[in-house]
Amino acid sequence: MSDSPARVGIIGCGAISATYLQNAPNFPSYDIIAVSDLRLDAAQARAEEFGVAKACTPDELLADDDIDIVINITPHSAHGAVGIAALEAGKSVYVEKPLAVSLDDAKRMMELAGEKGLRVGAAPDTFYGGTWQTARALIDEGAIGEPIGGFSCIQIRSAGPWREGDTEEVAQAREGYQSFYATNFFEFGVTWLFDRGPYYLHALINLLGPVERVTSSARNTWAERNRRGSKVPCDTPTNFSGVLDFANGAMLTFINSSDVTGMGLPHIEIYGSEGSLRCIDPNNFGGTLYLRKAGGREDEPIEPRFPNTDNKRGIGLADMVVSERAGRPHRASGEMGLHTVEICHALHDSSTENRHINLATTCAQPAAMPAGLADWEVPA
Repeated sequence: MSDSPARVGIIGCGAISATYLQNAPNFPSYDIIAVSDLRLDAAQARAEEFGVAKACTPDELLADDDIDIVINITPHSAHGAVGIAALEAGKSVYVEKPLAVSLDDAKRMMELAGEKGLRVGAAPDTFYGGTWQTARALIDEGAIGEPIGGFSCIQIRSAGPWREGDTEEVAQAREGYQSFYATNFFEFGVTWLFDRGPYYLHALINLLGPVERVTSSARNTWAERNRRGSKVPCDTPTNFSGVLDFANGAMLTFINSSDVTGMGLPHIEIYGSEGSLRCIDPNNFGGTLYLRKAGGREDEPIEPRFPNTDNKRGIGLADMVVSERAGRPHRASGEMGLHTVEICHALHDSSTENRHINLATTCAQPAAMPAGLADWEVPA
């Protein structure tokens, strides 16, 4: 790859593709030169909306020698197959979360990348955000002392039980959201654990490093759900209470539920020997942190000291391109994506098998972003 912008193509033109296309001009390291979708009209609409030169089918994009990198924004169940196909076609790939539903597919992607000298990037990249980098800096500087534990919680009631007498209607998902909200919803891998879970896991790995052991209790609360007026079968757990044991010794409670109505529990807190840090929703790049010193009763609000506090989706891809040229690892790495997929599987397996799960994968804690960067900038 030369020093000119990497040539990027998108596979999957649902809602999230618009964000990548809108943000891309702010990253000089890559240009999106083609978009594709199984529905050619969707690709053509995105190309017209954002002035992209080429709209085509996924197979045509994979056969295009002008494409260096594929952004994989397909439905969850297709992430693995499309990622593998891109790598087999000789293209690096940046995959929306999760890296894959199948752990074997995620492993195969990393094997192929190693064999072919290609890169795999894994969204989400919100941990590049200014607030998350400030949290990382505070922990690294010792503001809370030695990390001991933590708490992570997502509670979003996405579909209640189907009750006798409910009226079934044709449910219309919001335009462009079909890939998640109306495709195989409530099948394994198409739940909040695999959709929202990676935001939390990437943020936690950024702050604390990799996980060594997972323990969980999981439940499928209702076998039939009322999803926007449609009866939807559910054959996979949707309510998880877990414990993540990190390699650095920290022990974290991990709650992920699409069945309950939350009442304001914090998204993420990190507890240390000298204090505690309350973080923001990891779906976001920016916000206010709160620090409470050991023995204190007041929370100190801390504003971000790093840039990139609004939506910078795609910054992980920019870092992947620049890091490859510099010969160093990128932060939103395939290794972290694979590790995240294994954690999600372990949260299932620990409950089913009634045992701790010692993880087989690991990853490096992403390098902290340096001070002094401008908005949209990644380290050279």
